[in-house]
Amino acid sequence: GSFDASRCGAPPDYDQLDAWLAHPDRPAGLRDVEDANHLGAAGAAPPPVDARACDCFFVVDTCFNAAESIPFVPDSAARRWNLPVGAEEGSAAHQLVDKVVEQMEMRVAAGASCFNRSCRIYAPLYRQASILAMTTHTAMLLAALKAGKTRPLPWPSEELWQCFDLAYGDVLRAFEKFVDDPSRADRPFILAGHSQGTLHLVRLLQEQVENHPRRRARFVHAYLAGYAVPADLFSRTLRHVLPCAHAADVRSVSSWNTLPQDHAGHDLFRNMGVAWYSGEGWRPVTGELLATSPITWASGPGAAPSAPSEYKGALWPMPAGCDPRESESGAVPSGVALRYGHTVARSRQRLGLRVRELVPVDCGEL
Repeated sequence: GSFDASRCGAPPDYDQLDAWLAHPDRPAGLRDVEDANHLGAAGAAPPPVDARACDCFFVVDTCFNAAESIPFVPDSAARRWNLPVGAEEGSAAHQLVDKVVEQMEMRVAAGASCFNRSCRIYAPLYRQASILAMTTHTAMLLAALKAGKTRPLPWPSEELWQCFDLAYGDVLRAFEKFVDDPSRADRPFILAGHSQGTLHLVRLLQEQVENHPRRRARFVHAYLAGYAVPADLFSRTLRHVLPCAHAADVRSVSSWNTLPQDHAGHDLFRNMGVAWYSGEGWRPVTGELLATSPITWASGPGAAPSAPSEYKGALWPMPAGCDPRESESGAVPSGVALRYGHTVARSRQRLGLRVRELVPVDCGEL
């Protein structure tokens, strides 16, 4: 349906700990899915939060997915542009949010815990855009634009941008709370995100870091994975923040995706992307993407590939007694399996996942 902000819940209050999926002030053991600040491999707990020299602002990827929504299809709860955080307790929308938040906690545990040996992690809960907005509606809109259509579009572009703007507004307020807190005024920080998180952080970099000298002086790096980061940002809107070329680069950006530039799906991935350009607004991504090796930290087509021996393995927040490699095996694609997509599609309740440590996992042949 048409975009209606009144159906998107309430803005999270970032003065409250519950508005953060990860926060260094949350004590260990308080949640079933342990806060990413406290997760480590068995016998290798991360340093105390007060001993970490840097801060990390992490924006989680899209967890308001089709699988989470399927049990709510008979209700209007599933038919929303944005996750209705703050929905009335006891309502179907509240049940949906509770279920999605569990997945968001899992994704933050998976994506942000790698920073907890050097950083205090701050990951906001936000009214993220639904997967339909991130994929289906975006693809329809871009197809129409490429065909030279203006009106009528298959889906009103203004409504898609309103959806993205609302999600970004929450991320922006959380970042301002994070970066302007007097107790953290001089601390260095990194930005990190995946998929939709990267979409919002690309805009945040331009609006809240590039033209803020004091923030820029504290900014170390942005790790922007899993979504299109246009290479021409660095000639059009980012002049002080540069693409990463070496592991020691600061005030820089790295970005990577799980397919190479010459992969058959590369153009599809790139052409479904949109990006924010300061002074221009949302624009289709049509040119080259920033591509960085997350092992060597070199960017661009001339970067030398890394040797398989440089890969150090992977750790995963594996819930006790609920291994997705077993419960989801063969039921859904691997990326969906890691979100328990087959299982969550069968219930309105959160799964009750319990995570206390990171477990080594085999990612297969390299």
